[in-house]
Amino acid sequence: MPSTEAKMNRRKFLKTGAALSLVGLTTATHPRRAFPASKNRVVVFQGVGLDSLHPYAYSGGGISGIWQHVIEPLIEMDYSRSEYVGVLAESWEFQGKKWIFRLRKKVRFHDGSPFTSKDVLFTLDRIVNDRKSLQASNFAEVTGVEAPDDHTVTITTKQPNAVLLERLNNRFIVSQSAVEKNGNQLDNYKIGTGPYKLVSWQRAGNLVLTRNDDYWRAKPEIKEVLVKTVKEESARVAGLLAGQADAISNLPIEEIDRVEKNPRTRVEKVQGYRMYFLAMNVTHKPFDNKLVRQAFNHSVDPTVILKHIFEGNGYVLNGPLSSNMIGYDPAIKRYPYDPKKARELLAKAGYPNGLEVKLYLAPDRHLKGKVVCQVIARQLSESGIKAELVPQEYPIYWGRDGVNGGKLPFYYAGRSAYDADTFYDQYFHTGVTKRTGYSNAELDKLIEEEQQTGDHKKRVAVLQQAGRIVMEDVPVVPLYTLAEIYGLARNIIWRGNPNNEIIVADMKIKA
Repeated sequence: MPSTEAKMNRRKFLKTGAALSLVGLTTATHPRRAFPASKNRVVVFQGVGLDSLHPYAYSGGGISGIWQHVIEPLIEMDYSRSEYVGVLAESWEFQGKKWIFRLRKKVRFHDGSPFTSKDVLFTLDRIVNDRKSLQASNFAEVTGVEAPDDHTVTITTKQPNAVLLERLNNRFIVSQSAVEKNGNQLDNYKIGTGPYKLVSWQRAGNLVLTRNDDYWRAKPEIKEVLVKTVKEESARVAGLLAGQADAISNLPIEEIDRVEKNPRTRVEKVQGYRMYFLAMNVTHKPFDNKLVRQAFNHSVDPTVILKHIFEGNGYVLNGPLSSNMIGYDPAIKRYPYDPKKARELLAKAGYPNGLEVKLYLAPDRHLKGKVVCQVIARQLSESGIKAELVPQEYPIYWGRDGVNGGKLPFYYAGRSAYDADTFYDQYFHTGVTKRTGYSNAELDKLIEEEQQTGDHKKRVAVLQQAGRIVMEDVPVVPLYTLAEIYGLARNIIWRGNPNNEIIVADMKIKA
């Protein structure tokens, strides 16, 4: 693969109580006045923060968006092109069971030490073997990592593995020498090669960063970043409107107009990566019948949900994937909303009088999940399908007695992914999980083929073939993706991030 230059990539307001809560958010060391953001400092309020300075002791999203200011991966996703581009890796080659990465030269860690292949080997070893790491499963297929020289790394896998780039995305590289100087522990890791240096940190509290003026790429425009963990949506909004914050994530839909009308603030929206869908486990009746699954697809209209629940802040899925994912096929179309057609299919499947099902959901997990499922139940009733809602706490819903144990016949779910393989492998590849119980030899063959195809265009074509099978057999009812909504100081120039991450290094300040 040719050398690829990286691009820096990277939600009801309580009118009285929320404003008062700002007192607890303001610190004496960082007083703020209600002025726009400046090149000297930007303040970010977001719902998640660093619970640890151990860079591998997490597996969820959001936190990676904080870390990438300080430490960097070999590669990352270029959202605008739906392709992986190089960061600390300048180029790479896929050779069967081997990936060869050519590392960028003249890159230094914040302490001045050079970045070399030894740091990559050390990092991958700690991700896999560190007792606090929650990221080891990403490299289950890796059998060996070698460094023939200071700027080359070879990763060997059990079989040809074209999805290794997806596994490496947001797997940050640490300095071997810095870790060893601190007793070989990662719990207080503080340096990296990134655009900002860590100044101070409070557990799940404030994080102060200062610009790395010796950064190997063009240095960021903003000199200092203060990231505050503010879990309550109302407090984040209040902070933004009062000038205590310059950028917040997860802006509530109900607050969009108020933030837009405020002379100091504006709203930024971008299509997110989390896809929402209804899953049907084919090992349970009546979902073992394709005609039933197709009838369910004809029975749900996500445009109504987006319009009346999310006020238009979302995007209908026309197939199994969102349009911003690798493997998306614009030729695939969703089943049109047609209750009459659904009734005909149910009758043909042996259910002339309709049927009754239970729809499982975890209302605390997905935004407005209960209301969404109530609307879905009403729509299903038009096709003769009576759906009883069964809310569950997320650990039960998602655990061995739930989704991952194959125990839920019909459920509402969301899945975030850049690449179709992540979704197809986890939900439809025979034997990988029990989430849908789906098995199709032809689809298995295509999934295994794309996982071994290094040529990007050829691999996308195979994924598109797989998508057509998924839409014919439909073990899911595709619904929508939602917008990631950010509140910003009006003078910040930034397009937003589809992965719910605030990346200050990408921001510019209007003069």
